[in-house]
This record gives sequence, C-alpha cells and structure tokens, in this order.
Amino acid sequence: MRLIIGLICIFISLWINATLKSNFRQWALSPLPRPEVARLLSGEFTALGSDYFLMKAAIFYGGEEGLTKAESLWLSKALYLTSYLDPYYFEPYWMAGSILPWEGRIQEAKNILKQGLIYLPQNWQIPFYLGFVSFYFEKNYKEAARYFLRASKLPGAPSYLPLLAARLAVKGNETKMAIIFLQEQLKRFKDIKIRTQLEKRLNTLKIILFLEEAVKKYQQRYRRLPSDLNELVDKKIIPALPLDPYGGRFYLTKEGRVWSTSNLR
Repeated sequence: MRLIIGLICIFISLWINATLKSNFRQWALSPLPRPEVARLLSGEFTALGSDYFLMKAAIFYGGEEGLTKAESLWLSKALYLTSYLDPYYFEPYWMAGSILPWEGRIQEAKNILKQGLIYLPQNWQIPFYLGFVSFYFEKNYKEAARYFLRASKLPGAPSYLPLLAARLAVKGNETKMAIIFLQEQLKRFKDIKIRTQLEKRLNTLKIILFLEEAVKKYQQRYRRLPSDLNELVDKKIIPALPLDPYGGRFYLTKEGRVWSTSNLR
C-alpha cells in the first residue's frame, strides 16, 4: 500500500514539474530538507516521506551513469534521509550498501548501514554489506571477517558466510568477492534500470577476473608478473584484450591486480 501511495506522490510531483516546464534532472537533484525538518513536516506520515525520497533516489540513479561528486553526495543524503524517516525500512540500507561505495561514498554508506544494525538487528544482509565494504573498498580484513561472522549467525544467511569469514585472514580474491556480492544484490533488485547498471558492473568484474586468472597462468609459466596486459596476448595466454564495457582501459597494478581506468563508473 505504501508503495502505491509513494508512486502516486512521484507522479504528482512529475506532473507539477512538467506543468512548470522544469527539467526532470533539476527535480531529481533538488535540495533535500534537513532530516529533522523532513520529520517535522511529515507528521504522522514519516513512512510515506521515506518512500518518496527513496523512490526519488532510485529514479535518479536508474537514469544516470557515472555520477559526479555532487550527484553522489546528493544520493547519499537522500538515502540517509530515507533511513532517518523510517529506520525500520530495509530498502535504503540495501541501496546504500549496493550503490554508494561504488560511487566513492564509502563512509556515508557505512554510516547508514550501522544505523541498520541497530534498527534491523536480525537482517543478515546489513552486516553482510558492511563486511563487503570493509573487505573490498577498505581492505580491512579483520573488520570484514567480524561483520561476515555476525551475518552468518542471523536467520536466512547463506551457508557460505562462515567459510568466507574464516578465509578473510588471507588477503586477495577481492574480485571474486565482488562478484558474489553483486550476484547476491541482483536477487533483490527489480528496477530494470538499476539492474542494468548492476549487471554491467558484474560483467565488467567477470572480465577482470578472467584477466587476473590469465595473469596467474603467466606467473606460473614465467615466474614473474607480465610488464603489462598486452604480454598475455603476445604469449598467447589469451587471444585478445577484452573491451571495458565502461569505455576505459584495463591495466595491471604493481600488486598484480587488474583494474580499469574507468573505475567501473
């Protein structure tokens, strides 16, 4: 019911903006009220207000690719506002954990998710998201292991989480972990535009994993890292360098990891 009411509010807002000939992008990025003010204005309808700002954030993100710093900051504030108005609503935590870290808003994502630990303590996905952010973006393996272990003890958690937590003492496998994470998120996302962006990121990570496996084969054969990824082609380990779906160029880091100049954005 709250979803239907929220959609009605969105359509009314769009109609008003169309009538005033204002740009949809300007509407999507319009200034957000302070959380305390939004709660006061919402009165008894804080859940409805939470729906409104979440759908506004989802519509904006689903229509954009490669956010600017200002846009990613707006998105993080919108998701915080959504969770502030209804801290028992899981969707803003899910979006914060799935989107904000990839847009460079790591601390903002963690702040929102930590609130989720308080209000939704039985939801395994919230510590799972925190564990992934700690592992993949911060390389804080001990903290990640604690979050994954916490998630593994909650109802509905995947059976692989305890083993994953145990293996975090060993560095590496960041790409495989990111693929597992995105595959888990795609089980929940129904919005076609957002799914398209997540699937694009997932496919790019699979290409990166393919290249990292090729680098390992090169190391096993020549007892050293290749000077660059072109050597993988020259030595016929792979037939050609794949293209980055984001339009960037894949390269080899000093640590032997594969990444892209596009930063997957």
